[in-house]
Amino acid sequence: MRKEINELNAAPVAREMKVLSVGLPRTGSYSICLALTALGYRNVYHGLHAIDSPEDFEVFGRAADALFPSLPSYNGNGMTAKDWDAVFGSCEAVTDLAGPFAESLIASYPDAKVIIVIRDYDKWHKSFVDMLSGIFGRVTMFIKNYLEPWTGDHSATNVQKMMLGWTRSNDLGDLVSRTRELYDRHNDGIQRLVPAEQLLVYKLGDGWEPLCEFLGRDIPEIPFPHGNEAAELRRTIINKQLRVFRAAAIKLGPYVIGAAVIGGAAWMGISA
Repeated sequence: MRKEINELNAAPVAREMKVLSVGLPRTGSYSICLALTALGYRNVYHGLHAIDSPEDFEVFGRAADALFPSLPSYNGNGMTAKDWDAVFGSCEAVTDLAGPFAESLIASYPDAKVIIVIRDYDKWHKSFVDMLSGIFGRVTMFIKNYLEPWTGDHSATNVQKMMLGWTRSNDLGDLVSRTRELYDRHNDGIQRLVPAEQLLVYKLGDGWEPLCEFLGRDIPEIPFPHGNEAAELRRTIINKQLRVFRAAAIKLGPYVIGAAVIGGAAWMGISA
């Protein structure tokens, strides 16, 4: 997580949450993150920032247990602003990962303005399923099942739990089969939940004007940002996976070397 540090006390700077962008993942959340940053909001949070922060995913994992009844680990504890501040306390805006936890975040930060970005279903579906193929792909499953117990970084476990719990799914196949239901339930539910004066329903391609009018900000003299979230996500995930493999290699190295020596000695007929 990107935390800005107060130089006087070396503690995260506490800020008021001002904007919750709670659209579905892969609805231009990275572009919205860049746009909010350009409009002057400080420390705008996006899921890309969480990939290198296992402690953030620990909070998201606990939130999934607290909020999603379909999970076997559900405890019904709920989440408060204090709980969310463990991740978002220094942020003035949140995008991307705000989507799965939208209802709790809206209740926890009732004064924040809410944005929901709507994307064409067919385009969103393809992009969303591509994202899921990384979250539930073979490399991620290998890391989750074999390396996380050694590294102590349970990000893969927590992000999978979050996605399955939020979508009320049992596995990847079940999740993919529920995308239309998820799309309608999420978008319609947010519009029913949030008062009209506090909500902006934003469509990709609408540019600066509706966003700035809603937020009361001047239109910047720069083009509306279009971040390549898919490419940035792939790059960030690959780098994270490489770091996990390196961390596991360091911890497992002595065991692997020991096993190789014993195995080699046995193969050569030498008593070890």
